[in-house]
Amino acid sequence: MKVGQNLFILFCVLLLLERRGTVGSKILCLHPSPTRSHLMISQALLEGLAERGHQVTMVSSYKMSKPVPNYREVVVPNDDFTSKLARSFLEKPANLWKSMPQLFMNMMNIANRTLNDPEFLALKSEHFDLVIVGLFMPDFVLGLGPHFGAPTVVLFTAGLSSMTADLVGNPLAIAAVPHMVMGKVAHMNFRNRLRNFIIQTAEILTMSIARYYQRQYYEWNFPPDKYPSYDAVLKNVSLVLLNSHFSAGTPRPYLPNVIEVGGLQIKTRTDPLPQEIQQWLDGAEHGAIYFCLGSNLKSADMPEEKLNIIVRTLSRLKQRVLFKWETEELPNQPANVMTKKWLPQSDVLAHKNLVLFVSHGGLGGMAEARYHGVPVLGMPMFAEQSGNVQAAVVEGWAIELDYHKISEESFAHAIGRLLNEPNFNKKAKEISMVFRDRPQSALELACYWVEYVLRYKGSPHMRYQGVDLNFWQLHSLDVISFILAVIYLVWKVTIFVFRRVKLIVCRRNRKQKTN
Repeated sequence: MKVGQNLFILFCVLLLLERRGTVGSKILCLHPSPTRSHLMISQALLEGLAERGHQVTMVSSYKMSKPVPNYREVVVPNDDFTSKLARSFLEKPANLWKSMPQLFMNMMNIANRTLNDPEFLALKSEHFDLVIVGLFMPDFVLGLGPHFGAPTVVLFTAGLSSMTADLVGNPLAIAAVPHMVMGKVAHMNFRNRLRNFIIQTAEILTMSIARYYQRQYYEWNFPPDKYPSYDAVLKNVSLVLLNSHFSAGTPRPYLPNVIEVGGLQIKTRTDPLPQEIQQWLDGAEHGAIYFCLGSNLKSADMPEEKLNIIVRTLSRLKQRVLFKWETEELPNQPANVMTKKWLPQSDVLAHKNLVLFVSHGGLGGMAEARYHGVPVLGMPMFAEQSGNVQAAVVEGWAIELDYHKISEESFAHAIGRLLNEPNFNKKAKEISMVFRDRPQSALELACYWVEYVLRYKGSPHMRYQGVDLNFWQLHSLDVISFILAVIYLVWKVTIFVFRRVKLIVCRRNRKQKTN
């Protein structure tokens, strides 16, 4: 009897685990991006899924810092185009119209090389239950879903844009929600709505042009005689995970299969810092400042004039400075500055003595500063960075500086305000509380919805039928045109009938008068 009961209990437990999606599935993630900070988001998700028992395979440009059980890595190196482009931003202001086409073509080439790398080609004969695409620009890689006959999840490195909204038909709400490059806008008055309309329209047109070129990449890698069309693949995404959170931006409408998981890479429990860094921060009697320009922008590439301004200003502070510096020595390094080529950023920001983060305003770093409640001095260089910093400025826990116009006076003044005016630190702590206040962590939420898609074989019941409609249909312009045409036709017929009746009556009256 006991044996039968035990077998029954075991059967129920296994059934429950299967229903909850915790029985190991084979998951492939492709993230063809040269940017390490973008990859950290996908790596965090894959690591979380591996810990839940799934067999995950990550295809990217960088390895994890340490091996993880159930986590297989396929590394496809990329060229240093992004580093060269980022270096130019440190020398002169970014030219968006010149840089974006170059960046996009480079990203497509990286994605294409990844798909045709021998190590990746070896994976195409394997079976996978789910495909996760870490999306930055190229979307022709979504053909991997049909190749493996598996549902597709998109993990986008930023908030909602036309690129990701189109995949599931999510409304952009252009009149009410500012584009990410605009940051946080208090009131969508006519001027802001006009500006937003122009930005959104420019992005939509840019994506239309980009997809014209991507179609060629798609058909090369996924021939039309064997795979669904490019347009069909773009409309067959089961889930979109966004690296955003409503408290850090503007609330907006989302479909059930669009989930915000901003701060996905942030661990709820910090890892121990390397001993040297821990001791340096512990001994910061007056607090510590963290200086980092991200993974693409390298401090070592700064022009000598800008570097001297920053170093001289930092040397006069009583605070200790932890400085991300990518070469062996920082010229004229002050005694209160420690340099490291790479730093565990979130763990550094979590230290109790950290009082200020000098940043370029990247989305990942801003999310980590928000989570840990650290005021920011932002020096944005490119893309959405200005919008990220501006949002924090509006909220009251950051100051923005123009890097290309920086002086010792402006840099010192901004640091002094952030360190000495208590409102910045107070607001940062309030913002942190709101950002952290969730029913579950971003990673737990992301893992839940990925497993939900696994459980229900792509979750077709969440698919929005609006994704199949074109622009005219989605905004009922064809219906409005039809109604206007009917009204016009009825009006014309009415006028015609009235004139005919009037003519007949007039003729009858004339005949009566004649008689």
